[in-house]
Amino acid sequence: MSEIGKHKLTDALPKVGDKEGGKPESGHETVAKQVREENESQEAHNAQASNRDRLVDIGKANHMAGRGNGRVRDA
Repeated sequence: MSEIGKHKLTDALPKVGDKEGGKPESGHETVAKQVREENESQEAHNAQASNRDRLVDIGKANHMAGRGNGRVRDA
């Protein structure tokens, strides 16, 4: 007899407790890692400068480099 169709794909999943397959239960280490990653993500988000701050910095750099805004000034 053919082996094709004899097994389900879910048969390959690991068995956890009494349940077959499924998502493993979260342990203390997993939860701690998720909390740590969330904190790092929030810190990185808070550290980013706003678009206004970036534009101000670009304007300062252009001014210091002597680049005007394209207008001809009256001498």
